[in-house]
Amino acid sequence: MKRFLHLCMPIALLALLTGCIKESYDDCEWYTLTFSYTADGASDVFAQHITDVSLYVYDADDRLVQTKRISHSDLKAFQGTKLNVAHGVYRVVGVGNAFSRTEVKEYNANDMSLNYFSHPNAENGGAIDGNDSLYLGSKIITLPEQKRVTEDIAFRSSHLKVSYEVIVERDDQSTASASMRAAEALFALNVKNLTPLTDFNNATFGDPATYTPTLTRAEQGDNHSAYFNIMRHGKQNDVVFELRDVASNTVVNTLQLEDFLAQYPQIDVTKQEVLIPIEVRLKYKGHICTDVTVTIPDWLVHDVTPGFGNN
Repeated sequence: MKRFLHLCMPIALLALLTGCIKESYDDCEWYTLTFSYTADGASDVFAQHITDVSLYVYDADDRLVQTKRISHSDLKAFQGTKLNVAHGVYRVVGVGNAFSRTEVKEYNANDMSLNYFSHPNAENGGAIDGNDSLYLGSKIITLPEQKRVTEDIAFRSSHLKVSYEVIVERDDQSTASASMRAAEALFALNVKNLTPLTDFNNATFGDPATYTPTLTRAEQGDNHSAYFNIMRHGKQNDVVFELRDVASNTVVNTLQLEDFLAQYPQIDVTKQEVLIPIEVRLKYKGHICTDVTVTIPDWLVHDVTPGFGNN
């Protein structure tokens, strides 16, 4: 019995001095972060929109002191994380859903605008088909010494969803030329003058970029559709949608996003969850496009916005 006490005394003393005796160091992690996202309402809908968080912790001098990735399984178990840092003032930044279409660039700098995220090809001239469904949470927190504290990081949307549909009407009720394979796309879409970078203040910037989303042809007929995300843009912007007929290599429609938003004010890009639904109707006589109509689709429902681009 005396031997047992002799072995346990150092452990007891260590617990008194540090308060940390678990292998997981849970007793050392005084500070807890929770995550929330209310979209355009009052209820928390974080789990419905965000499945992964990349976390960046900066000290009072904007030096990066900790990074961690909280996976979907971890978020399902607990919608937040623990911080194992010393007491002090920190800025915590979380990027939600940074998957294969996202690259985060963080620097140890005194200017937080130098930290940003974008598509991996946004600055190297490579192809960009769209962005992930991105969200950003940012908060300055003060953590006291040896006092358990919980801070909530509220997220905001960093993307706009786009639905682009091409409806083809032909005078002879036939499909495209037999030289075009059934599954081959008849049209190509370029989205020009997009601002491709978003900083840790959730502001977009950077040299204009062109996205090339994939238009998928319907199994039957010549209709096409594309669903993709772009970074957030305001009502005043220079974004242009350019639709090209592949066979003739001619542009059949050019759409200024700013004009489209002005025409359809029900598309409110100041909201958190935004869908920009574009329907382009093309009338063909033979292989010549004779008329173009651009509108919003009949299926538009204002309070439902599908979650595009999560993978």
